[in-house]
Amino acid sequence: MIKTAKNSLVLLFFAGLFFQSCNRNDIYATKIKTLDSLSGAVNAHAKEIDKVDTIILAKAILRFDQYKQFIQQNVTDTVTKSEADFIQQFYTSGKSLEDFEVNRQSLKARTSLINSQLEKLKSDAKNNLLPEEKIIEFTDLEKKEANVLIEASNKQQQLFYTNLQEFKTALKGVEYLIKARNNGQLPTVVKDSLSL
Repeated sequence: MIKTAKNSLVLLFFAGLFFQSCNRNDIYATKIKTLDSLSGAVNAHAKEIDKVDTIILAKAILRFDQYKQFIQQNVTDTVTKSEADFIQQFYTSGKSLEDFEVNRQSLKARTSLINSQLEKLKSDAKNNLLPEEKIIEFTDLEKKEANVLIEASNKQQQLFYTNLQEFKTALKGVEYLIKARNNGQLPTVVKDSLSL
């Protein structure tokens, strides 16, 4: 009877270890799926940022720089309220487009860093290299960072399209102002076949 009780106790001990091991593997498998999903979401938003028309962006920034220089050098007298409004909108939206280009590069670098961290954490989870609590903690941390990145990507994209539209609107008024002060001509450096 004592031997049977001992065997039952040993059997219960190993069954507990087995179920704990199964539960542990479930946690690792769940976290691996979470990390895969995060990686997919981060990469989807990175592709959206990459879809921004960089040719239009580069041309807008070039035009902003050239027109801004012309205005600074040649518009020294009083301007009308509507001209001042166009110039202000032109400066604000143009500067925002320049900022977007810098932020876009930062977002791409941050995406690369987060992707490498997600891959490392997935590898650690697959190989059970970290204790459960660390896998849970690090996965939650990466989830927060991925969400911050996704929100920033969305915000930057919205700002880009809004500022590009405002830039196009202001551009008409600024070009009119430049032509009025430059014998009906725009600076020749800026003339190109692609319109904004």
